[in-house]
Amino acid sequence: MGRRKQRGSRQQREQKALLAQSHLTSILLNPAEHPRDVVESAAVHLSKVSQRHRLTLPPRVRSRVCRKCWASHSFTSQFRVRIKAGQRLHTCLRCGYIRRYGAGPKAHRAARMVQRGD
Repeated sequence: MGRRKQRGSRQQREQKALLAQSHLTSILLNPAEHPRDVVESAAVHLSKVSQRHRLTLPPRVRSRVCRKCWASHSFTSQFRVRIKAGQRLHTCLRCGYIRRYGAGPKAHRAARMVQRGD
């Protein structure tokens, strides 16, 4: 008879995923210490591990990985940053995906309208 596969608990699986995520994050945050292909591979693996285990990307790394093609934005030759109308725009040069950060030049008006109740 064959042996049954032992199942680990959900907490153990999540802890292993968090450990892998922290290791991959350290690679992405220090790209000068690793070869370029290792950094690219870390970006892809970080995205896949996070999706597979339903984890969010760490805030420090969220802007360093393209959401569409999973390219690493640790090197300036792979993305462009522009400031336009109060927003920070990250453009992936591999796939052309544009990510916007910040609410724009008139975001303070919306907050003021909510406070007044208009």
